Amino acid sequence: MNGRVLGVKKSIILRTSALLFSWAFFVFIFISIFVLKNPALWFFGFCLFLGVFEIVKSLLFRLDSSLYFGSLLTNIGIVGFVFFYTNTTFYAGYYVCLAFIVASVVTCIVCRQPLHLVLAFSIFFVGIYSLLLTKNFISTPIFIAFVVPFLLLLILEMFLHFKRR
Repeated sequence: MNGRVLGVKKSIILRTSALLFSWAFFVFIFISIFVLKNPALWFFGFCLFLGVFEIVKSLLFRLDSSLYFGSLLTNIGIVGFVFFYTNTTFYAGYYVCLAFIVASVVTCIVCRQPLHLVLAFSIFFVGIYSLLLTKNFISTPIFIAFVVPFLLLLILEMFLHFKRR
């Protein structure tokens, strides 16, 4: 593993990006309070900037956990702005499920870990069935009958994945 990128140490690049994203976050807080008159956006900005920082960290040091955490936080920040500005806060839970799905798929593609793909499919189908349950298209026993196989598949895949390691 090479400790430099274009002759600059990776730790220096990471510290510089942390400083840059911290300043950008403080500027964002200032803009959201005084210009947009909406101080509630600080959390989504925090998730967005911290997520991008974690993605930079994962690219520098090839860490799959930082990639998952970073893409999850970035997606939560993005969907937070989306449901806040489109007034669809009723579907906030489904947006967060979508953030988990996208983070799992990105980690599966970049790090070649099939466990994350199984996790993404499980969250996807549980999200679909919970949406159908909240809209009263299916009843609770049908919801449980459809969700249990996906959860069992997830548990079995995790068990087999850790057994192979």
